[in-house]
Amino acid sequence: MPNSDLKLKIRRDQLTWFLDLLLDEREVFQLSASASIVPDFDRLYALSKRELLASLTDAFLGVTGDPKIAIESDGAYPPKSLGRNSGASVEELASQFFTEKAQEAISRVGYMEVSEIETFFKTSEVLIEAGDFAEIVWALLTDKRREVVEHGYKLLNRTYESLEEPHVNGQETLPNTEQLKEIQPHAVHDSEEIRQRSDTPVPEIAQLEQQLANSKANYTSLEQSHNRLNQQRTFLLEENKGLKSEADAYHENNKRLETLEAENRMLREQIAQYVEETSELQQFAEERELLIVEKDQLTEKLKEYEQVKAVKETFTTDLKLVEEAIYKEHQGLEDFQRSLDNHFDTLESCHQAARGALNQIRQTLAYLDSQEVNKSQRPYGMTSEQPRVGVFVDVQNMFYAAKDRFGRRVDYIKLLDLIVGPRYLMVAYAYVVQIPEINQSSFLSLLEHNGYTIKSKDLRLRGDGSAKGDWDVGIAVDVVSMLGSLDVVILASGDGDFCPLAELIKQQDKRVEVVAFEHNTSMDLQQIADQFFPIGDELLI
Repeated sequence: MPNSDLKLKIRRDQLTWFLDLLLDEREVFQLSASASIVPDFDRLYALSKRELLASLTDAFLGVTGDPKIAIESDGAYPPKSLGRNSGASVEELASQFFTEKAQEAISRVGYMEVSEIETFFKTSEVLIEAGDFAEIVWALLTDKRREVVEHGYKLLNRTYESLEEPHVNGQETLPNTEQLKEIQPHAVHDSEEIRQRSDTPVPEIAQLEQQLANSKANYTSLEQSHNRLNQQRTFLLEENKGLKSEADAYHENNKRLETLEAENRMLREQIAQYVEETSELQQFAEERELLIVEKDQLTEKLKEYEQVKAVKETFTTDLKLVEEAIYKEHQGLEDFQRSLDNHFDTLESCHQAARGALNQIRQTLAYLDSQEVNKSQRPYGMTSEQPRVGVFVDVQNMFYAAKDRFGRRVDYIKLLDLIVGPRYLMVAYAYVVQIPEINQSSFLSLLEHNGYTIKSKDLRLRGDGSAKGDWDVGIAVDVVSMLGSLDVVILASGDGDFCPLAELIKQQDKRVEVVAFEHNTSMDLQQIADQFFPIGDELLI
């Protein structure tokens, strides 16, 4: 039972009254039948609700002992789980029955705080009017919180004490049905006589009339209860007939099932005998099938072997032919490579000679032009000598800018001619990052033959797999170290990291020029430079 103190704190009359509120007639009958309060079912049908409630109260409080459930399969009809807990006490069975009936109220109380419960369930008038007083009280008494249980006892006691109905030893003093039938006709006649007596006091007459009205009401109530019990008895009898019909059908099905099982056993015996007789024949058939399968597999393997052998011979012949063709093509490629190298060397020699002659012509023209230019009109504010120019080319920056945007390469020879012009070229450095997998010897030789000084370093791999290879610091060091012998510094790079270097050059009263791709050049570097030369299609190959 959820609360073991209930039997100690509630009186017998209170419990009878509480059960009357909590259970209707059908539920009282079902609980009484499940708990075997009255072993004789005929007597159980004849008892009224109040008599059954009195018996349930005594059994619950243990007045007549602690009865156990002993219900036969064709006896009562308990609700839900009742009647299946063989050996359970009336106290446990009734508590389970009440808890199932008040499940909604238990859930409602379980979600409320103690203060809310004391506020909302302070009085019982509203609960009685709503018809859920008994469910709420049971939910309070079975709650796990001690304060809630105590409030449930208080609410039950206050409500019961406020009732005006007389109780004697826990039972209402109401006449039974036979007594009401006997006294009702006489009560009407007596009432007429009482009214005719003029010497009888008025309060006594009113009291007698009230008693007569109460007797009539109780008689009507008992008669209605008797009718309901008769209806319930009729319903249970009909239900019993239905169950008997189902039981008869169940027995017929059992007999049919036994017949089918006997036939099944006979068929199994015949099958077992047939299997024994044919087992050897099946074994021979299986061995024959296995041998046929093995023969087919060996035949297929033999055919595959012959095919593989023929393919191998064909492949060997084709391989020899391919090797001979590759050897001949390799020889032809080597001859063609040597021929190209010779032509390239010849072209480089011719280009070097033409460049030397062109430089001589430019210097001569520059000298002649310097003699004719007025001192006030000389550029750069310098002497009659040509400005000394230093060119610093970040090959890696220029290469990837041209490749990513145009898919082409920069013509470094034409680039040098255009950016230097008639000025005196002091030095032209080309900064290259060597990648081990790429052979750049031909490209570097071409740059060296056309006036560039090559500065090279290998690409370094970090421990995390990334690569490091740039000349930013090296270019800056070279520019600063040569700044005293230069009048113009030309940076062939669009990297914004050279902005501090450009500012330093201008602070030394030197001219700084930038040549690079416009899309790949820092805006700050373009603004700092004295002049910016954007690279166009004429410098791409």
